Amino acid sequence: MPAEGQDSLPHVTITTEPTTLQEGSIGWLRVRTHEGVLVSGGEVAGEPLHFAPSRDSIFRGLIAVPVEAPDSLLVSLFLEQPGRSDTLPIFVRVHRAGYASETLSVPPAYARPDSAAAVRIQSEIAKSREVSRASQARPRIWRGPFRLPRRSRITSPFGTARVYNGEVQSRHLGTDFAGAIGAPVRAAGRGVVALVANFYLAGRAVYIDHGAGLVTGYFHLSRTDVREGDSVLAGQRIGAVGQSGRVTGPHLHWVARYGAISVDPMSLLKLERMSPGQRTSKASQRN
Repeated sequence: MPAEGQDSLPHVTITTEPTTLQEGSIGWLRVRTHEGVLVSGGEVAGEPLHFAPSRDSIFRGLIAVPVEAPDSLLVSLFLEQPGRSDTLPIFVRVHRAGYASETLSVPPAYARPDSAAAVRIQSEIAKSREVSRASQARPRIWRGPFRLPRRSRITSPFGTARVYNGEVQSRHLGTDFAGAIGAPVRAAGRGVVALVANFYLAGRAVYIDHGAGLVTGYFHLSRTDVREGDSVLAGQRIGAVGQSGRVTGPHLHWVARYGAISVDPMSLLKLERMSPGQRTSKASQRN
C-alpha cells in the first residue's frame, strides 16, 4: 500500500518479498516512487540499506530482520529529488518464528569460559564484526541463487535457544550440518574471502563477504582451502568439516549476517527464487 500522510513527503509504495518477513530472516524491500524521486539508501535496526533501481521507478534492496524484532519493524528510507532530501519512516510487518529450545549437558568450561577465554572471545567477536562493517561499504558481489554449503542432514536449525546444564545461555544463530571430518564444505555464493581464522568458539573459520552488507561464515572446520583476499564462486570448495573450537562433535556451523544482524542462512536460498512483484506485503508510514 502507499506510504503517505504528510503532504510534504514523497508518495511511495512499499512491498516486501516474501509477503511477510519473519524474524531472523533476510528478504527484499521494494520501493516504488514517482518519476524523479530516488531511493538513495535507508536504515533498519542500526544497519544501512542499499538500493538499486530495477525498473519503472522501482528500487530494490536487501532487508534483514533481527531475531526478537517487534511485530512492526521500523525502517527509514532516504529519498532524493531535485532540490530536496527526505527521510521517510515506515513500518514493515514481522512474523514470529516460534523457535524451539534445546537442552545440552556440557562441561562447565563450555557454558562459562574462564576470564582469559572470555577476553579472547570478545576480541574475536570484534574481528568478525569488522568483516561485517567492511561489507557495508563494498558493492554487491553475489549473483544468482545461493547454495547449501553441504547437502547433508541438518542437526540443529537456526534460532534454537541453547540451554546449557539447565540454564539458557545463548541462541543458536546458525544452521548445523552433519558431516564426517574431512567432508567438503563449499561457498554458498560468490564473494571474497574476508577472514580466515582459528577462533575459540568457532574454531577454524572462513568468512566470505558477498558485498552490500551480506557475509556468510563457515565454522569448526578441520582445514581451510582458501586465503584472505581470494575470490570464490558459489559451490567452490573452501574447506572441510571438522570439530575445532567449542563443539561436542564434528559438523559444519553455517552463519549469515547482514551487518551485525544474524539471520537464518537458509533464508538466503530463497532470495533469487522470487521474481520482483511476485509476493508483496503492506507497510505503513509512521505519522
